[in-house]
Amino acid sequence: MGKNITYNMRINAVKNELHNKNEIRIYKFIQSRKEYIIHMSVSEAAEACNVSKAAMVRYAQKLGYKGYQAMKINIAQETIEPEKQIYGKLVKTDTVKSIMSKIISSHIQALKDTLRVLDDSAIEQAIKYILHANQLLFMGIGGAGSVAQDGQHKFMKIGRLAHFYADYNLQTMAVSTLSSKDVIIAISHSGDSTELLNLLEMASHSNVKIIAITNYSKSSIVELADVSLFTYSDETAVNSDALSSRIAELAILDILYIGVVFKTYRTSYEHIVTTRTALASTKI
Repeated sequence: MGKNITYNMRINAVKNELHNKNEIRIYKFIQSRKEYIIHMSVSEAAEACNVSKAAMVRYAQKLGYKGYQAMKINIAQETIEPEKQIYGKLVKTDTVKSIMSKIISSHIQALKDTLRVLDDSAIEQAIKYILHANQLLFMGIGGAGSVAQDGQHKFMKIGRLAHFYADYNLQTMAVSTLSSKDVIIAISHSGDSTELLNLLEMASHSNVKIIAITNYSKSSIVELADVSLFTYSDETAVNSDALSSRIAELAILDILYIGVVFKTYRTSYEHIVTTRTALASTKI
C-alpha cells in the first residue's frame, strides 16, 4: 500500500480477513482506544490487548506497515489535529509569546515528572556500575544519539574511557569487543528500537552491564537492562523527537555524571582541570 493510505483505509481493506483471536483483540482495542495507543510502546499495547509483542507486530504487518511503530504513527496522524502533531499543546492561534511559555513549561514539567518517577536506588546502582567499569559505551539511535554523545563528552572530562559511535557498523564492532567489566549506557525514548535491541542482545551474551534510560517501564530495552532509569515525557508517536524527552535524558546523564564525580572527587577534579587546560588553546 502507498504511504498516504490511512489506518482506517488499511483496516477496512483487511477487516474481513481478521479471524485470529489475537487480531480481533487488537482490532477492537485500537478501534475503541486510538487516543491511548498512540502513547503506548509495543510492550504496553501488547499487554493491554492481552497478546504477545510478536502478535502486535504481525497485526501491523498484515495491514502493510513495516512494524508497530509505523502503524502507531499512522494512527496518530489520523487522531491528532495537524498543529498538535508538531507540538502537542500548541494551537494555531498561539502567539510567539504563548509558544515560548508553553514549550518552556512543558520542558519544566517533563523534568518534574522525571524526578517523580526516578528511583534513587536504581541511580545508585547505575553509579556503582560506572565506577567499576573498564570502559563505557554510550548508545542511542537517531535523536537519542546526540544525548549519548553528550554522555561520552561528560565522562571523558573526568578521565573515564568513554565511547560513542553514530555508525551502526562501528557500534556493532564496539559491542563485540566488550566484556563483563564494561558498561553500556543505552538511551531510547520508546525502548523498542530494533537496531539498539539487537546490539544490547549481543552485549548480554558477554555479560556486559547495561544501563537503560527510557520513557517506558514496559519496553523491550528494560528486559535486557541490568538497571533501568525512567524519564517521563508526554509525547506521541508523531512528535516523539520532541525536546522534552531529550532534556529529561540529559538530566539523568547529568545525575550519573555528578554522582560519579562526587564519589571520586579528587581524581575527577584533576581530570577536569587537565582537560580544560588542554582545550584552553582553542579559546580566544
